[in-house]
Amino acid sequence: MTIWIRLFVSAFTAVAVAFGLAGAWGIAFAQQKPKDDKPAATPTFQQYADICQGFTGATAPEKVIACTEAIKTGKLTGGELALVYLNRGLSDEGKGSDVRSKADYKAALRLMTDAINGAPTNAYLYIQRGSIYQSIGEADRAILDYSDAIRLAPNQTYPLINRGIVLYTRKDNNEGAIADLTAALRINAKEISAWVNRGIVYRKKGDFAKAMPDFDEAIRLLPPKIEPVQTKLVSDASSSPTGKATQDANRIALLAAFSHLQRGMAYYDLDKYDKAITDFSESIRLNPLNAAPWASRAWAYIRKENLKQAISDLSESIRVAPGMASAYMQRGIAYHRAGDSDEAIADYTKAHELTPRDPLPIVNRGIVYYTKKGMYDEAIADFDEALKLSPKEIGALINRGVTYRQKNDPDRALIDFNRALKLGMTTAEILKRLKRADGTRDPKIAEIADQVSQALYQRGMAYIDKQEYGAALADFDSAKQLTPSDPRPVLGSGATHLRQGNFALAMENLNEAIRLAPGQAYVYFERGTAFHRVEDYKRAIADYDEAIKLDPKEPLTYINRGMAETFTGKIDAALVDFDTALKYAPDNVNALIQRSYAYALKKEFAKAITDINEALRLSPDNPTARYYLALIYMLRGDAGPALEELNAVVKLDPSNPRIYSSRAALYSDLGDYDAAIGDLTAAIKLRPKDPLMYLNRGTALFNKADYERAISDYSEALGLDGNLVAALNNRCLARAILGQDMVQARADCDTAQRLAPGDAVVHINRGLIDLKQGQYAKAITEYDAALAIDPQRARAYYGRGLARLKTGNVTGGNVDIQTAKGMLPNVASEFARYGVKGQ
Repeated sequence: MTIWIRLFVSAFTAVAVAFGLAGAWGIAFAQQKPKDDKPAATPTFQQYADICQGFTGATAPEKVIACTEAIKTGKLTGGELALVYLNRGLSDEGKGSDVRSKADYKAALRLMTDAINGAPTNAYLYIQRGSIYQSIGEADRAILDYSDAIRLAPNQTYPLINRGIVLYTRKDNNEGAIADLTAALRINAKEISAWVNRGIVYRKKGDFAKAMPDFDEAIRLLPPKIEPVQTKLVSDASSSPTGKATQDANRIALLAAFSHLQRGMAYYDLDKYDKAITDFSESIRLNPLNAAPWASRAWAYIRKENLKQAISDLSESIRVAPGMASAYMQRGIAYHRAGDSDEAIADYTKAHELTPRDPLPIVNRGIVYYTKKGMYDEAIADFDEALKLSPKEIGALINRGVTYRQKNDPDRALIDFNRALKLGMTTAEILKRLKRADGTRDPKIAEIADQVSQALYQRGMAYIDKQEYGAALADFDSAKQLTPSDPRPVLGSGATHLRQGNFALAMENLNEAIRLAPGQAYVYFERGTAFHRVEDYKRAIADYDEAIKLDPKEPLTYINRGMAETFTGKIDAALVDFDTALKYAPDNVNALIQRSYAYALKKEFAKAITDINEALRLSPDNPTARYYLALIYMLRGDAGPALEELNAVVKLDPSNPRIYSSRAALYSDLGDYDAAIGDLTAAIKLRPKDPLMYLNRGTALFNKADYERAISDYSEALGLDGNLVAALNNRCLARAILGQDMVQARADCDTAQRLAPGDAVVHINRGLIDLKQGQYAKAITEYDAALAIDPQRARAYYGRGLARLKTGNVTGGNVDIQTAKGMLPNVASEFARYGVKGQ
C-alpha cells in the first residue's frame, strides 16, 4: 500500500502596496454608494469628472462609465483629460480590458506630452506624466519625469516621494528610495506619505527596527479623530466648499487607512497577529471598500487558525473587488486549510480565470487534487500547465515531483526535483549570501533557502524510495544547513536510518524533529509515515493518534492510520478511519480505494466494488484504483478478471514495480512461473535495490526447480538486506535440496533462527538437512520444535514421519505421514523433488 505524504505549499505573500499622495492627482479608490430608494439624478459634467477621479463613492465599473461620460462632454482638455483617460484605464476590468486600458494609457500619455510641450517648465505636468508612466509600469520614464519635476521644483515633496516609490517598487533600489523619501522629510517633516513609504522600504529590507518607528510617526501625525471615507455623492464635489471639504477629509481618511494597513503588514511579518488585526480593522473602518485590508486581516486570521473569520473577510474583499485574483487565491488557501477542497478548487479556478498567465493558482489547485482528493493525474495536468506558463516555476516542479512519488515513480520525481534545484542557488551560495553585514537574514535569500531546502528534502525522500540512502542523507544534511529549524530534513534523516536498521540514530533524529516543532500535527504525521514504511505499525499508529489530536480534520492522517490498522488486522477500526476521512473529504479517491480494500479483506465484496467504482467515477482510469480492483478480484478468487485489470494497469502505469510484482504473484498462483519471472525481472529493472523483488523472483525460480538461479536471487536479496529471514530460509532450503553445500545451508538456517527464533520454517528446513544427512534423531528434534511452534505444519509431520520410520518407530512414523497427507495431499511428491523418498 502507498503511504500518502502531505505537502502543503502556500502561494500567498502579503505584498505592500505603494501609495503616494501627490498634489491634485491620486490613486482612485472604489467606494460603496449608500442605498437610496429615490431615483438617482443624472450626474452633471463635474460629477462625472469627480466620480472618475475617485473623489466620490464609486465602484470600478461606475468609474469607467463616469470617465467615459466625462470624455464625451468634450469639456476636458490637456492634463485633466489625460487623467480621466488614465483613471478609466486603471478602473477597466473584465474581458478585453487589457486592450482598452492600453489605448487609454496611450491617449493619456499623448495628451500629457502635448501639455508639457506647451509648458515645458511646469513641474506639476511632469509629476502627472510620471504618474501615468508609473501606473502602466514604465519605471525608467517615470523616474525621468519625476527627476525633471525635482529639478524644476526642488522644494516640492511629491516628486521625491513618487520617485522613491518607483525606485523601491519597480527598480528594487531600496537605498535610492530611502534617500528620496528622507529628502522629502527634510523639506516637510510632517509629510505622512513619506514616513509611510520609507517604513515600507525598511520593512522590505527586513529592518523592522527602523520600519516600525516610521509607521508609528506617520500615524502620530494623523488627526486625532478621522471619519471614514464619505461615500455620499456631493454635487460638484471639487468646486463647492462642502465638496472640497469632503474631498480633503477623504484624502486624510485614505492616507490614514493606508498607514494602518502598512503598519499592520509589518506587525504581521513580526508574527504579532493581534496587533496586525487591530491595524487592519482600523484601515477597514476608514475605507471599507478597499479590498486590501480585508484580505490582509484574513491572512492574519489564517495564521491564528480562525479560518471561518478569514473566509468571511476574503468574501468581503471579493465583494468589494470581484476582479481581484489574489483574494480568490487567498480564500482558496483558507478553504484548503479548512478541508473544503471543492470550494478551494473553485476559488483557485476563478483566480486562474482572472489571471490566466499566473501559474500559482493552478499550482495550488494541483496541490488540492493530490493532497485532498488523491487525484494524481489531475494534479500533474495542473502542474504541467503551470510549467507551460512559467517553465521556471519551482513550486510546480517540486509538487509535480511529489505527485510522481505518490504514483510510485521516484525516477520521474527525481527529474523534477533535479530541475528545481538547478533553477535555485546552490547551498554554498545561499549560505554565503544569507546573512547580511548587520547580521540579519536577507529575506529574499531566506525565501530561496526555504525553497531549495524543500526541494532537497523531497529529493531525499525520492532517494529513500530508490534505496539510495547515502544520497538521501546528503540531501537532508544540506537542507538542515539551509533551514536548521525545519523539522522535515531531520525527519528525513530519521526515516533513512530506520530503513538502514540503525534504530538508535533514527529515534534520535525523529525525536529531535518533534522537539523542533512541538505541537505540530504534520511532524507526528511524517514520523508516523517513517515508522509505517518500515512496518512498525504500532509506533506509526501512535504517531497518527497524536497527529489527529492536534488536527482532527485532516483526512490523510485517518487514511494512513486506517492503512496501518489494516496491516495489523484491525479491519473494523480501519473502516471507521476511512469513513472519517470521507466525512471530511467526501470525494477523496484514496480513502475510497483503501476502504474498498478493507471491505474486501472482510469478504464484503459488494461494498468493496461499490467504493472502487466510485473512485473510478471520480478519477477515470486511475491506475491505483484499477490496481486495487485487481487485488479485490484476487481476494474474491476471480483470477481471470484480476489478470485483465493488472494487464490494463501495466499499460496505464508501466513504471510502477508493485504492479509487476502483484501480477507475478498471480501468475505464480496460476502456475505460470515463466510469466511471473518475466514480471519480476521487469520490476527489478525499475527497482534494482529492492530485496523483496529478488526474493520473489527467487521463489518463482524455486517453484520451477531452478534452484541454482533461485539461490543467486536469494543471495542478491541478502546482499541488499542481510536480515531478510525469508531469503535466508529459502536459500537454506534450496541449498539443502541441491545437497552441494550443507554447511552453508545450515549456516543460513542458523542465521534465520537467530533473527527469528520463533519461526517454525527454520526448524523444518534444518530437519530436511538432517534427513538428507541421515541424522534422523536430530531431524526428529527439529520437527518437534517446528510443531511446538505451529502444529499445523504438514511438512514437519511428513519429515518427522520419515525420520521415525528410519529409527524404527513405524507406528509413530505412519501416523505422522498420514496426518501430513491429510493436510497436504502432494507432500510426498514435494519431498521427492527435494531428494527425499518416502511413502
